[in-house]
Amino acid sequence: MPVKKSRPIIQATNLTFVRNDEEIIHHFSFEVNAGDYVGVIGPNGGGKTTLLRLLLGLLEPTQGKIRLLDGSPTDRHVRRQVGYVAQRGGNIDAQFPATVEEVVRSGRTARLGLFGRSSKKDEFAIARAIDMMNIASLLGRPIGKLSGGERQKVLLARALAGEPKILFLDEPVDGLDPASRDEFYALLRKLNKEGLTIISVSHDVHTVAEEARSAICLKHQLVCHGSKACLIGEEELKDLFHKDRKELLRHHH
Repeated sequence: MPVKKSRPIIQATNLTFVRNDEEIIHHFSFEVNAGDYVGVIGPNGGGKTTLLRLLLGLLEPTQGKIRLLDGSPTDRHVRRQVGYVAQRGGNIDAQFPATVEEVVRSGRTARLGLFGRSSKKDEFAIARAIDMMNIASLLGRPIGKLSGGERQKVLLARALAGEPKILFLDEPVDGLDPASRDEFYALLRKLNKEGLTIISVSHDVHTVAEEARSAICLKHQLVCHGSKACLIGEEELKDLFHKDRKELLRHHH
């Protein structure tokens, strides 16, 4: 009996984005299957964050098409199934008055009923996210008073409270100390093993080679994509990053 092929959960076709007459992303296509853990890599200014914003529906492609969970990134039913953790928590102000519990609960807002009242299912999802991130001791503290590692755990809990099918991350460990980075990546591995699709933008090529199961590499254009994405020549890598990136050559042999 033939093996059933996994259906793509993300499809980008002939994707182009132009800003102020500058072509940030040029005419490329790729697919991501459910359960994948994809690292998005490339040099600074190469289009990584722009691609993420396009996939999230925060920007509209100049040309091309994006399908997310069989819909448009801007569809309400699609947004409810997507989690997002911004770089450095979106630079939360230290004076921001929300508590950790309020921040985590806000991740459930899109799934609340007509009158915004939380159900037993909502409360269970919130409690599960808090437990998974081990942040029960932080619930009463202001989000702005947390350390970088604590804050990222809270923001990941907020994303997980919405029970997403896809989790998007933009430089999720930027600014964290080594121990916090290791803990964060361990959490991502656990979530991916449980079936969550993860798309993580990173400038840390070595970590992508170690952690992600496949990669999308771009420098305004799609350089390579897939589990064999990084098996490209050493000179090409030096041209892409303007420095030696031999770890990419070892990725998923």
